[in-house]
Amino acid sequence: MKKFYAFIVALLFAQFSFAQWPDNYGGVMLQGFYWDSYEDTKWTNLTAQADQIAPYIDLIWIPNSGNCGSGNRMGYMPIYWLNHISSFGAKESYLTTMINTYKEKGVGFISDVVINHKSPRGENGSWIDFVNEERAGIVNSDVTYKLTWSGADICNNDDGGYVKERGWPVTGADDTGTDFSGGRDLDHTSANVQKNCKTYLDFLLKELGYVGFRLDMVKGYAPQYTKMYNEHAKPQFCVGEYWDGIDAIKWWISETGWTSAAFDFPLKYQIKEAFGDGNWNKLQEAALSKDDSYKRYSVSFIDNHDTFRDEDGNRLRKNVIAANAYILALPGTPCIFLKHWKRYPIAIGNMILARKAAGVTNQSGIKQLEVVDGGVILKTQGSVGTVAAYCGSAASYGTPDGYQLISKGENYAFYVSNNVTVNGLRSGVDSNGEDVSGPATAYVACDEAPYLYAWDNNNQPINASWPGTLMSETTTVKGRTFWKHTFTESPVNIIFNNGAAVQTNDLVLQHDKYFTFDLDNDDKNTNYTDITSEYYTPEPVVLPSCAKVINNRTYVYFRGNMDYDEPYVWAWSEDKNFCTNTDWPGDRMTRVGRDDQKRDVWCWEVKLGEKMPTKILFSNHGYPQTSDFAFENGGYYTVFGIQGVLNDIQQVKATNVSKHGAIYNLAGQRINANFRGIAIQNGKKVILK
Repeated sequence: MKKFYAFIVALLFAQFSFAQWPDNYGGVMLQGFYWDSYEDTKWTNLTAQADQIAPYIDLIWIPNSGNCGSGNRMGYMPIYWLNHISSFGAKESYLTTMINTYKEKGVGFISDVVINHKSPRGENGSWIDFVNEERAGIVNSDVTYKLTWSGADICNNDDGGYVKERGWPVTGADDTGTDFSGGRDLDHTSANVQKNCKTYLDFLLKELGYVGFRLDMVKGYAPQYTKMYNEHAKPQFCVGEYWDGIDAIKWWISETGWTSAAFDFPLKYQIKEAFGDGNWNKLQEAALSKDDSYKRYSVSFIDNHDTFRDEDGNRLRKNVIAANAYILALPGTPCIFLKHWKRYPIAIGNMILARKAAGVTNQSGIKQLEVVDGGVILKTQGSVGTVAAYCGSAASYGTPDGYQLISKGENYAFYVSNNVTVNGLRSGVDSNGEDVSGPATAYVACDEAPYLYAWDNNNQPINASWPGTLMSETTTVKGRTFWKHTFTESPVNIIFNNGAAVQTNDLVLQHDKYFTFDLDNDDKNTNYTDITSEYYTPEPVVLPSCAKVINNRTYVYFRGNMDYDEPYVWAWSEDKNFCTNTDWPGDRMTRVGRDDQKRDVWCWEVKLGEKMPTKILFSNHGYPQTSDFAFENGGYYTVFGIQGVLNDIQQVKATNVSKHGAIYNLAGQRINANFRGIAIQNGKKVILK
């Protein structure tokens, strides 16, 4: 028995001695790019954000930094392994500066490693002419790294045998995994390929300063080679892209000798169906993060660069912040997508701080995972306390006993147990990319004065404890009486209520907003209406130079933000849909440039007809969507409504108002000479100062 026990211990030690995702790891990962994110993700940009990112993030996964040829390339068709000038950094020093800047703040970088396939240098039309490379070390200058290649390093049956049929001398063994037709599949049975891969990984870790790898398309070669390379290079972290079901991913992890974690694709599919399609029961199905034997090796995610560009398929389009709350309350290692981080830095950052303060790790235990009618409750026990995510309908349940609220928004509430102290929480709410700080007034039309409750992102009341303060000030706008309250800073969370059981949903005040509220209706979904578009007149703006008059067309411009980075138009009148695509969400807009604050400007146009739309709205491919706005041909819109109208005068010069001629703002309302900003006088745009 003793000998058998010793054998079992030795076997377990062999199984876990090369595990390349640490046990009880409490870090959070950021995917620091999306498809074609050359501007956002260039190394100098990420370096400049170190102070904002480092307090929350422990690992940053970036695109393959190797040279992949001229033009903008994402890195998935690699040409060079030792030359790291890429579409994201014109100098290799930009990459190492970024890595070292974050390293000083305790953050490591994960390299996107593409070793399933390789691209030829492209000279003479050759399909197999790989670049031979040799260079001295950067940190270890006495070390020389050398890579040589031949047709013997390419799979014999590459592209289903098509490469060989074309006459290219590929003489390697058959592929040990799934064939990939985008490049030449490397034969990992080749001793030379194995040597080159080990050299490459050594260079990434020892010379460039990466701490680990994200392995691209690991289905393309047998998992035993991942084991071989990890046992040689010994990265601190390794995660593979094995896009498959739960059993197949578990098999792959075990076949790597437990030397690599894997992205939790089963969980991603469940989240898409639950948070996106309302099929909450899917969250009861198996996933790596919910399996005690595999949660250590689970890297959870909502979307990545591939799924996010799959607009009508795998991308999560609804309840994105709620889904992030869910994975931040799960065991495993959460990987936050850059688009989501940019959109919700306050909410996600605060939830990360709470997760860490509670001591939740990749091996924590789930205390409760309960699907309720229209939602889910998830509680996970950390080494210090418990975190809880109440999503969907459960977000309205209120703070559970023994917990404190960390973050709350549309269809989610995130809590941590009262025994946990969370330092560094930021107040306020995420503004979805709009510069909306400053005063904002809440207007509400109601038969009697309602109560107004307001709070910040730390759940601290702003005006008074629940139910807030009874509104007392009134004003008349366009002949309608509103109760009003002005906040000195925005954005701010608000609820109108009757002092008892009747209340609205949680609302976010980002600028002046107008509402109706029925004091007697206890249905939060129907007892109020946002009528801002009927009463709010935004301040005039200087139209960007990329917005130009388009003759003989029906057209509008729209300034996007982080929530509207792929805007669509829906334009209609009582008897006609004016979109070329008559199915919702209508027509996709065309990006025409950026304004002076580097915000994207989009255009939609159709041939001018006898009639024009009377209404228009914008959506981000369906969700979210703006209010219905009155249509103005040549209008320049934001999510808040029309900001101006283009006419035949493009250059507006600062001037004093003429003594002759009525003055109008860009919404067509008559104003007096005390007005400051862009106005219309005698049919021309002027700036009053």
